Amino acid sequence: MINSIAKLVCTKNSVSYIVFDENFKIVTFNDLVINIANDPSKLKISSDIRDVMYEFIGLEERMSQLFSCEVESKSSIYIPMLLKNNHYYDLDIEVFTPKDGENLFIAYITKKTMESLRYINMIQEINKQSLVYETSDSKEHKHNCEVINQRLLSFNVDMDGYITLINSAFSHFFDLSKDNIIGEHFSQFFKARDLALDGNSSIIFNATNQMDEVISFYANIIPMTKNSNVHENIIICQDITCLKQIEKELEHASVHDSLTGLANRTQLLKKIDEAVKKFNEDNTSFALCFIDLNKLSTINEEYGYHAGDMLLKHVAKLLLYIVRKNDTVARIGEDTFAVLFINLKENSEIKKKITNFKKIITKMPLHYTKNDIISFDLSLGVSYYPEDTSDIDELFKTADKAMYKDKNTK
Repeated sequence: MINSIAKLVCTKNSVSYIVFDENFKIVTFNDLVINIANDPSKLKISSDIRDVMYEFIGLEERMSQLFSCEVESKSSIYIPMLLKNNHYYDLDIEVFTPKDGENLFIAYITKKTMESLRYINMIQEINKQSLVYETSDSKEHKHNCEVINQRLLSFNVDMDGYITLINSAFSHFFDLSKDNIIGEHFSQFFKARDLALDGNSSIIFNATNQMDEVISFYANIIPMTKNSNVHENIIICQDITCLKQIEKELEHASVHDSLTGLANRTQLLKKIDEAVKKFNEDNTSFALCFIDLNKLSTINEEYGYHAGDMLLKHVAKLLLYIVRKNDTVARIGEDTFAVLFINLKENSEIKKKITNFKKIITKMPLHYTKNDIISFDLSLGVSYYPEDTSDIDELFKTADKAMYKDKNTK
C-alpha cells in the first residue's frame, strides 16, 4: 500500500501518516502517529480516525467532496499550524489509489517548531556569521553576501538615518529601483515604536510590501567603525511574520476553547469584569445564563466521542446564532456553556430569548449521517446582576443552581 521507500522517507523526515477509508476507518499508520494522537489507546486498525485525532471532526463534508472529486481545483486539504503536545504541525489530506485496491485517504502530519526564541537566536547567529567581512577566503565572503541578498533585507544608513546602500532583496520587496531609495530616510519604509538606531542592538520593524501586505521584521543593527568612530550602521532584516502569527494564535488559544472556538472561562470572567465596570458607570445590568447539554455521555457511548464533539460544535453554532453581537458565548465545562447577556433594559429580554432558544433547539437536531439524526435537549439557568447578587462567585452559583433545578424537572 505504502512502499518501503515512502515509509523510510516519512520516518527520516519525522512525518506521521495515517491511511483511512471512505468511512474514516484506519487502514494503516506509522509509529510517529502516537505522538500526536488525542487518544493513543484508540490508535488501532479499523478504528475511526475521528476518535484518534479530533482535528478530523468537522472535515467530513470536505473529505467527502475530495473523495468524490467534486473539488476540482484542490487535490488535497491543507490545514496549517495545528497545536499538538506543545508543537505545531501541518496537516495534508490526499486521496490515492493503491495498485490493488479502491481509493483511500492518506493524511500526512508534518512537525514544525514553535520555539520562537530559539528561532530568533538562530537568525541572529546567521546574521553575525554572514557579516564576517574580515575573512581570508574571498569565495566564502562572496557566498555570505549572496545569502544576505537572497534571504535578508540589508541596507546601510548614515548617522542621521539616511539610506546609503541597499541589497537586491530590499529593492525587490518594495518594488522600487535603487535610485528611488538611496538618499531617503529609512523611516519612509519601516515603522516601529522606537526608530532610534542604537549600535549593537535589535528592533522589530513593520513594512508594507508591493502586494500591500504588512510584514514584520526582526532587525539587527551593526555599527561600522572608522578610526574607532561609528560612521554608519548596517541593518539586517529577517522576516518574522510567521512568528508574529504564532504569537497571535497562542494569545487567541489562551482565551478560547480549542474544540468549539468559543470563549473559555478566563475570557468569560474578563467580560464579566467589564460588565461590572459598565454597571458602576451607567447602572446597566447584565445576566449570566448556564446551559447544560443533557446526556452527552450517552451519546458518546452510543456513537463515539467524535459524535459528542460534533454535537458540542453544533450547539456552539446555535448559541452564536441566537445571541446578540455584543453578548459572549463560552464553553466552561465538558458539556456546559455560558452566555453573558449585557446592556439589559429589562430581565424579560432574557426570558424571551431563552424561550426562543429552546424552540430553535427542537427544530435543529444534529444530522450525524444521512440516516442518523441525534436529537438532544438542554437545561438552562439564569442569574441577574445585581438583582440576584452583586458577588461574581454567587452569580455563578445562582445560575448553576437554576440550571440543575431545570434539569431535575425533565
